Amino acid sequence: MILLILLSPTAAWGAERLARLLSPELRRIELRLAEVEGELENLPKLIDRPFASRYGFRSGNLEREDEEQWAQIDLKKSRKISRIVAVPVNIALIGERGAGYGFPKRFRIEVADNPEMAGAVTLVDKTAADVPNPGAYPLDFPLKAVEGRYVRLTAIRHFPVEEGFIWALEELLVLSGNQVVSVGGTPSASSNLDLFPNWSVQRLNDGFSSLGLPVSTEKSPTRGYLSAVSDFPAAEKWLAVDLGREMPIDEIRLLPVDSGDFEHPGLRSFPRGYVVELAGDAGFSEVPWRMAFPNSNLVGYPGGRPVILQSGGARGRYLRLRTTGLWGEGNRVGYGLAELQAYSGDENVALGKAVTASDTYEGTPDGEWFPAAAVDGNTSLHRIIEIPEHLDLIARRGDLEREGGLLLAKKERKVAVIANILSYGGGGFASLLALGAGCALFWQRAIRERGLRQLREQIARDLHDDIGSNLGGIVLLGEVGAAHSADPLSREDFRMIRDAADEASVSMRDILWLIQSGDMGLQDLVKKMRQSVDVILGEKEVFLSVEPPDFRDHRLSLLFRRHVLFSYKEALNNIRKHAQSSKVGVKILVDSTHFTFSIRDDGLGFDPSVSRLPGHGLDNLRRRAERLKGTCGIKSVVGEGSEVTFTAPLKS
Repeated sequence: MILLILLSPTAAWGAERLARLLSPELRRIELRLAEVEGELENLPKLIDRPFASRYGFRSGNLEREDEEQWAQIDLKKSRKISRIVAVPVNIALIGERGAGYGFPKRFRIEVADNPEMAGAVTLVDKTAADVPNPGAYPLDFPLKAVEGRYVRLTAIRHFPVEEGFIWALEELLVLSGNQVVSVGGTPSASSNLDLFPNWSVQRLNDGFSSLGLPVSTEKSPTRGYLSAVSDFPAAEKWLAVDLGREMPIDEIRLLPVDSGDFEHPGLRSFPRGYVVELAGDAGFSEVPWRMAFPNSNLVGYPGGRPVILQSGGARGRYLRLRTTGLWGEGNRVGYGLAELQAYSGDENVALGKAVTASDTYEGTPDGEWFPAAAVDGNTSLHRIIEIPEHLDLIARRGDLEREGGLLLAKKERKVAVIANILSYGGGGFASLLALGAGCALFWQRAIRERGLRQLREQIARDLHDDIGSNLGGIVLLGEVGAAHSADPLSREDFRMIRDAADEASVSMRDILWLIQSGDMGLQDLVKKMRQSVDVILGEKEVFLSVEPPDFRDHRLSLLFRRHVLFSYKEALNNIRKHAQSSKVGVKILVDSTHFTFSIRDDGLGFDPSVSRLPGHGLDNLRRRAERLKGTCGIKSVVGEGSEVTFTAPLKS
């Protein structure tokens, strides 16, 4: 029996099954692994990639490993500090080494009431021995009651790089109860690599980190608030909350929409430019506190992170978000918000209060999108919890993932030992050969996959670091030039440069998405396709449907994702450039064997018998379909519009 199992095509699986039968310890390991996996399903996840091009804070290159360096945050006034969290940089582009990139090996954290740190109190001391690299997970330090204005992290042993040594953090969070008091403070450092938009000392406390939104895994019954569609990108829209009485407001949070639904006019949804203000009266005649964020490509969607604003205890009864710029093009712009929070002390006093809005988007399912859903304690997907509780859950997830990794390695070693015993002792020479062949095939495949993964990571890193950084700089220069040039023609030129660089950045992000996507599947591809509709056809009336809406996920090859996404975008761009249509219908169909998208417009149409239409790229669509052993059909009538149908087998 043993010999038959080991000689079968599934020799490795057979050895594992035998090991399970023979080893009670292995069965206990597998039982615990199942428990770990079950608990992980009920814990929130970190965001596994940096937001846009924001990596965090990084020191300059240092010559010595033990050169003392520091970074500190001025909290603007003395605050009670209950928790400090050091969030490591996670540059997924450089593989496993990217998790915990630059994290200091030894450090201390102090607090004082003066910038020179005279008389500082040490809160955290990690100087006696090297701290194991935390990888993607933050180091969290709950504290007893302590007060101070300046919080400083001093690194005394650094991270090795090719140019010497550095140290880096994505974020240094300082909490006072439920408030994040580090956001809005003034950061400074003894040494800083200022390479915008990747690295900046301002990133040390900008509130954007891998921690994401403070939510549980409990599903939300609502989605949030959506404005009506507007045809004017600078349209002023507003959402106001009556807090019930005048009170001091310490912190305000804006939680962005994060939904795969297509009902809202812009999948970016978050306002491009906006003002948040407090007032004592509903007419906002006197505004004791206001914070404005002007229109900018550099503000944009916060990427699944909360926007945290410190209002310094300003008093008011009415809180309002007012837009000055919206994402989209032409006659299809708008904005959405999952939740608006206002903290007075540790309490979110906006929760469940009365809400009014300038307008509301019509056409969304009842009970999902409406003004009161912006203060109901839910994001678009999950129930909101307080940040300290969220940090506890994230820490638990980190502990479980580390335990799971150790258990998995222990299981593999146990299986290998038992397989060797069976090979040499009971199975004889034939079983040894079979097992050896199976192991050889397994390791060859693993080596090839590792080589391909490293190549993808290298290409992605080069694209992002070199081209991405340059494009970001061009966008910034174009933004500045368009805003400050005295000559109208020059301003228009700068805007064209900015828009061209921005469009190139979008295309490059798509390429990076393909390279980095790893284990992403069909659901991720469909979500990307939804987003592409809004980016490319933002000015048109678009009807998008997915059938069935709850389709089963399916792991996809890089080849499949690449040809489907680029074919889809090429078809959308054809409509934008050539069709002169006002309405577009997009259908995505998924069954057990095939994936199909069809795109129909009501534009000019063309004669399909003319095989070469400049710029349409129809031959490219057909070639991409053929690469996947699929089909691409194109129907069109002059004056009546066109329809493209692209079908490919899921197991191509």
